[in-house]
Amino acid sequence: MADQHDDRIITRTQLQPTQIDVDKQLLRDEDLLNEEHLRRMDQVLLRRNLDHARMFSRKLSLELQQYVHLYTPEANELRRRIEKYLVMERMIEREMARRHVY
Repeated sequence: MADQHDDRIITRTQLQPTQIDVDKQLLRDEDLLNEEHLRRMDQVLLRRNLDHARMFSRKLSLELQQYVHLYTPEANELRRRIEKYLVMERMIEREMARRHVY
């Protein structure tokens, strides 16, 4: 009995993707900087993207204030990313204002 091999097939369990993973696929930053992509988004997705841009710009700003010395290359990179998210936020707000849904 000790010589018998275990011939069971062991497969990885396929888990359903989390909501965060789904959102990451939907909320690509490049799309949020493209006015044509913003025009094609429905109202719910547009509002979620606005929340996404606001949340990340605030998060990066907090990180810059608390953890990074102001005159390092890391601080400059954080400032650039914060500005990118602020531009996204303004573009989304402009699209929402164009639709009169704000």
